[in-house]
Amino acid sequence: MTLTTALPGESHGIRKPLAVLACAFFLWGCLTSINSVLIPFFYHYFSLTYRDAMLVNVAFYLAPFVACLPCSALMARLGYRMTLMLAVGFAVVGCLLMALAMWLVQFSWVLVAIFILAIGVAAMQVVANPYVTRLGPEETAAGRLSVASAINSTGTTAAPLLVAGILVLFPVSLAAHQEPVRWLFLALAALACGLIGLLYCCHLPDFRQGQIQRLNHSAKELFRETHFVMGLLAIFTYVGVEVAIGTTALSYLSDASLGGLSMQQATSLIAIYWGGSLAGRMLYGMVAHRVNAVSAFCIATAIAGMLVGLAIVSGSRWGGICLLLVGLMNSLMYPVIFSQSVRNLGDKTSLASAFLIMAGIGGGVLPFLQGWMMDVIGLRLSFLVPCAAYLLLLLVGLKMRQPAAASSQAA
Repeated sequence: MTLTTALPGESHGIRKPLAVLACAFFLWGCLTSINSVLIPFFYHYFSLTYRDAMLVNVAFYLAPFVACLPCSALMARLGYRMTLMLAVGFAVVGCLLMALAMWLVQFSWVLVAIFILAIGVAAMQVVANPYVTRLGPEETAAGRLSVASAINSTGTTAAPLLVAGILVLFPVSLAAHQEPVRWLFLALAALACGLIGLLYCCHLPDFRQGQIQRLNHSAKELFRETHFVMGLLAIFTYVGVEVAIGTTALSYLSDASLGGLSMQQATSLIAIYWGGSLAGRMLYGMVAHRVNAVSAFCIATAIAGMLVGLAIVSGSRWGGICLLLVGLMNSLMYPVIFSQSVRNLGDKTSLASAFLIMAGIGGGVLPFLQGWMMDVIGLRLSFLVPCAAYLLLLLVGLKMRQPAAASSQAA
């Protein structure tokens, strides 16, 4: 199924550009998910504490603060297409550095490599998200972004399965040596190089502002927009809770007193979590033009919070299944938040996109907070952190629903 066949009413003229952009969504999905599922490997290979291992997430989600505003300026100066090529180039460099870091057996170099790789991933998001929204009518933007995000979820689903496959093929090597991981990142670097070639050869429609606006003035105007401020809070919380569950559900499933599964089994099952996002986004992309975006968001956050609550109460393998099902509820959150946050922003869209991706620092903050809570109150009760996060998202959704109810029909 292509992006355009999944979207009723979309012009066939945007089929090729959306297909090319889908490759970028797939790539950063792979890179993001692999970053999380390899944390247990880093934990054992470098003999780290669990909190130190979570520095991988901190490094990954700190990068947007460095990348996003310069990326927004580049979008205004160079256009979306060239900026996207530069972003993928950073991902190539990060993957190559990761391969080198594994060869040197230096965790500090791993963090540096992840930081550079994450700069590329963050820049890809800053460009690709508004790129998709601007390729067609604004009223169908959420639907396009939902289906593009489903391609992203394909990458996040494939990555855990790939790592699980490596565990099957190299059960000893992955635990004791760096060779399989090193070759994994070399393969990802080659995939990113292929995307650069595709972007160079395909002449995509390009966008850029007529001139670079003064940052302070533009930022002040943005922060007067209530829906944008609500979007910042929602992105911070959503990315944080999605990453936190994607990381700690692995520990829940493999804990002898909770899920009771082997690490290989748990790693394979994490694909269900990311696969839920894939299935949900494809489904939402097909029906989004018929439902109210913010109402759907509120329902999804409420159900997600209840599933996490059931995992806390259950403390069993069934609780682990509840955590995996949260991925389905997460599926429509990002496209709804992003499309609602940038609506009617015009030339400030690229700057707004930069701030929204910067808000993804929540992906470093909330997992680190939950990791600290694990040391204080234990693994099972630490899921009170994501439970509270979904409650906050529900409150934000109810707030967004008030001004948007009359005009916001999801696209």
